[in-house]
Amino acid sequence: MRAADVLDPVIGPPSPGATTGMEGFVGLFFVLFIGVAIFSAVVGIRKYRILRDAGTDPFTVDAAVAAKVLRSDALRGSDEKATAERSIEDRLAELDGLLARGVISAEEHREARAAVLRG
Repeated sequence: MRAADVLDPVIGPPSPGATTGMEGFVGLFFVLFIGVAIFSAVVGIRKYRILRDAGTDPFTVDAAVAAKVLRSDALRGSDEKATAERSIEDRLAELDGLLARGVISAEEHREARAAVLRG
């Protein structure tokens, strides 16, 4: 006995050409999938053209932007910027002042001075 031959006591016999509704869901999913694929392709093509017209390689733009950010001061903290902008003489003078005030020991002064001179 086939499943189509079994009668549902509540609904009764199936009507000729009646569907279970699953075909509608599959069709809707297929249409939505195709729509998303077309939208993604259009957006990708537009971005490619914009980047190409700007003189940037569209396939490596993310790496180029990341490298530019890493080379800039954007990721440095304010303390690092201040240290980088100060001269070696200023930093050595500060270390000498810390040693004179007893804030750091002679060993710490020697290590910090060597680090400043190394760059």
